[in-house]
Amino acid sequence: MFSLSTKLTALTVDILRSSLLVYVVVKVIKWIWTSFFARSSLRRIPGPPSQSWIKGNLGQLFNPKGLDFHQDLVDTYGGMVKVHGFFGDEQLYISDPRALQTIIQKEQDAFEETSVFLETNKVVFGPGLVATKGEQHRRQRKITASIFGAAQLRQVVPTFYDIAEKLTQVLVRDIDGNRTKNIDMNEWMSRVALESVGRTVLGYSFDPLDSMVNNPYTSAIKELIPTMFRLSLVRQFAPFLVQLGPPWLRRKLVELLPHDAVQKLKEINQLTWREEMHEGRLKDIITALVKANEKASDHEKLSEIELTGQMTVLIFGAQDTTSAALSRVLWQLSIRRDVQQKVRQEIQELQNRRGIDRLSYDDLLGLPWLDAVIKETLRLYPPVPFVRRSATRDCVVPYMHEGELSQVSVPPGTIIFVGIAGANRSELVWGSTAREWKPERWVSDLGITGEERLPGIYSGMMSFLGGQRSCIGYRFALVEMKIILSMLLTKFKFNATKAEIVWNLSQIISPAVRKQEGKDAAEEKGLPLLVEEIHSCVN
Repeated sequence: MFSLSTKLTALTVDILRSSLLVYVVVKVIKWIWTSFFARSSLRRIPGPPSQSWIKGNLGQLFNPKGLDFHQDLVDTYGGMVKVHGFFGDEQLYISDPRALQTIIQKEQDAFEETSVFLETNKVVFGPGLVATKGEQHRRQRKITASIFGAAQLRQVVPTFYDIAEKLTQVLVRDIDGNRTKNIDMNEWMSRVALESVGRTVLGYSFDPLDSMVNNPYTSAIKELIPTMFRLSLVRQFAPFLVQLGPPWLRRKLVELLPHDAVQKLKEINQLTWREEMHEGRLKDIITALVKANEKASDHEKLSEIELTGQMTVLIFGAQDTTSAALSRVLWQLSIRRDVQQKVRQEIQELQNRRGIDRLSYDDLLGLPWLDAVIKETLRLYPPVPFVRRSATRDCVVPYMHEGELSQVSVPPGTIIFVGIAGANRSELVWGSTAREWKPERWVSDLGITGEERLPGIYSGMMSFLGGQRSCIGYRFALVEMKIILSMLLTKFKFNATKAEIVWNLSQIISPAVRKQEGKDAAEEKGLPLLVEEIHSCVN
């Protein structure tokens, strides 16, 4: 005799199978209609052939080794490209500056976050900034933005320095008198970025940096984004799956899915929410946000679950992207030691003039070579190479095609890939050296030399996006990076090893070491650099 649990499991599986069948049938009918009876406004947009009718080009776009494919789209087809999603769905991959002006600024209300993005983030992070839209998003952004002003940033500078100095002490201990030491700097950048956001924004120490043992919560934070990227194709069904019955049924469906990444995400989600809602923790780590919320008018106030959602978003949003950017900067400086020395020299000269190691907030903003290196690295190698949007209504989007202005009517429901990396490398904006890492372009004040402009909020690039969905904490990230780099570069020299470094896509780009070639190819995540302690201020 079957137990009640067994019957419930069987019923749940039947519901899932039936629901997915209905979903597929609806998609097939839609594809037949648009292919044979309706004239698509996107039919003339060039693009790559679909790999399969079921997955389209999604397997290429959401692929750890897909960075070359993303760049090839721009190189081969230009700034307006047609790609395919599930079941023949026509989507756009856009990096054209004029098109992005329309999508990100002029008609931003017509291009919202995708339902896949919103529904997935709502499950993982709660109703925070990355899981809401419309008026709710506006309220949340207004409250959260108040903790990232210049006055607040000045206050956290000493804490950033405390963390950076602790990192240098740990590295000195690790080198232990050797001439140089091979150290995985990606691991340390990940740890220091997490500790920085924990201490400065949330008032809580996630990782004191004094041992290699990470607590389970820290490990969960580091594993979340890569795990979500592994589920990129599965996540496309999220808007459909969240409508399947009551919450208990959806939880049961998740438990029954025989997918290791799904189960891993479930474990991470349970752990992070349990830790964040731990008795006493909530009040301590979001004090600044709570105070800002208390000052808001009644109709602007955020609920407790919204506040918790903001906290979760701040943790994950600030940790992965900043650590990825720091790793890439150190890598670039390790292979361009001439630039590394210029940055080091200008920091040391200012430290000597001031008679201090800890430069002020204003001093940090006035270091041209340090600023240039960060800008150029973020431009050419943005940690997040693309985001997606969904058209909410019919909208005409202009773009340049073979030197002439053209336009396309984008129908509602169209999914758009906003090509951040492609736009940041556009010769229309950056001139003939757009594909080169040239920090001197910022020192000479000739960063943007082309005729077109991008709608980004930071130095004319798309790395922090623009418009109403731009990165709310980008100034925080820049100050953090400048302090960490200023301390590291005056204490150590960084040289590349003989290891072959590859950069993989897991929504956020991360480094790995290639161990073998061919069929037996193997990689190990990390960025090993030869680190040499500087014993004198004079070099």
